[in-house]
Amino acid sequence: MKAHYKLFLSLAIGSFVTFAGCQDDEVVDLVKYPVNQPAITIDGAEGASKATLTAVYKSDGTLELDGPATRTYTFHFAASPEDATVTFDIINTNIPKENIEISATKVVLPAGSTDASVTVALKDEDFSFAAPNYDAATYELGVKASVEGYKIGTEPIESKVVIEKEAYSASCYVVGEKGNSATFERAFSQGTIVNPDPISYTFKMKLDKPARKDVRVKLATTGLGEQFMNDITVTPAEIIIPAGELESADITWSITDDFLLTTADPETYTLVVTASAESEDPVVGDNKEENFLTFNVSKVFRNFGYVSDKVANWVELDKTGWSVELDPGLRQNGNLLIDGKGGSTGNSVYRSADWWFVVDMKSEKTMTGFGIDYYINGTPSSPQKVTISTSMDNETWVTQGAVDTPQSANHYFQFFVPQNARYVKVELKGLYNRYLDVTEVYVYNAQ
Repeated sequence: MKAHYKLFLSLAIGSFVTFAGCQDDEVVDLVKYPVNQPAITIDGAEGASKATLTAVYKSDGTLELDGPATRTYTFHFAASPEDATVTFDIINTNIPKENIEISATKVVLPAGSTDASVTVALKDEDFSFAAPNYDAATYELGVKASVEGYKIGTEPIESKVVIEKEAYSASCYVVGEKGNSATFERAFSQGTIVNPDPISYTFKMKLDKPARKDVRVKLATTGLGEQFMNDITVTPAEIIIPAGELESADITWSITDDFLLTTADPETYTLVVTASAESEDPVVGDNKEENFLTFNVSKVFRNFGYVSDKVANWVELDKTGWSVELDPGLRQNGNLLIDGKGGSTGNSVYRSADWWFVVDMKSEKTMTGFGIDYYINGTPSSPQKVTISTSMDNETWVTQGAVDTPQSANHYFQFFVPQNARYVKVELKGLYNRYLDVTEVYVYNAQ
């Protein structure tokens, strides 16, 4: 009996010591509270609980979203032994309430069910209500879910689409008829510019989006002395892009040749025409990368220009009795160039290097144009540059100038003013293929 009493006493004391060794904050929760916290997926959001869209203004001033604002939100629960009630409330920032629909405000999940879905819609995906607000703004559309059920967290769960709308801006820029730069070559002879065409360029002013008020555009030209600014003409004098429109009427900028006549030397100018927009609509600004035109103007000593075809009023001079002197580097008969058998396959004079020839018209002639036919060796055997000189006696020569030429079966050259001469020297330089191969030459006068 005494032995049993001692054993019981020892067990009792051991148990007391064990419990006495636990601190209050170390009490073990033998049934840990298992909160059933759901996961959320948004269709089209790759598993995220938040989606971000961007709203940008198109060229017609309307807004465009880069994705749908209407989404289905699915809340995924662990299976529960009891029914759960999910209550949905719309999340809405800056969107008119009448523009929003929700598929359900309450869903009862039977015991064992795991998913609750709801669709929050922007009616007709119509975001146009935001267009009149020209400032940058943020809009939100989504759902907040509150759940009641067995061991489910009490904090509401949110998921939403955030729409970042850009500020409206109308950017003004220049669009030239052949790009935003142009090159003008002006031929100088005996103290005057002999080009018949003026320095002139046509362009439009454009907006990437329409403005609510008229946009007026001013032009400023740099690269010239102040004394030549009055030589510039802009037509029309007042440049306007009407409210709601995207472009102006055609605009022509032109300048006289006076700035090229202050010296008798070759010159090169770079003129920059910069446009600036003014409007009562504060959203209008300039596109600084595209609000200018660049004109490169070169004064050269040349009395003729290249033309792609014969001029309508040209008449070919009769070549009977003429002769042709060839570059000493050729051993062919120069008169093949005036035998009337030209074209791309006629009798020809050729060389795989630069060469020249002189046409003797036997008496003084008045010329307005000159033409050359080239043989085709797979491709036209024309030169890259042609220089023309004239003479009355085959000793004193007047260089009429040089011009770059394209690869072509024919080249035609128009004199800016008629030239009187007996001899015409033509120098061919630069190869497009293996040869410089000429079949016929022509001299023209106007009717």
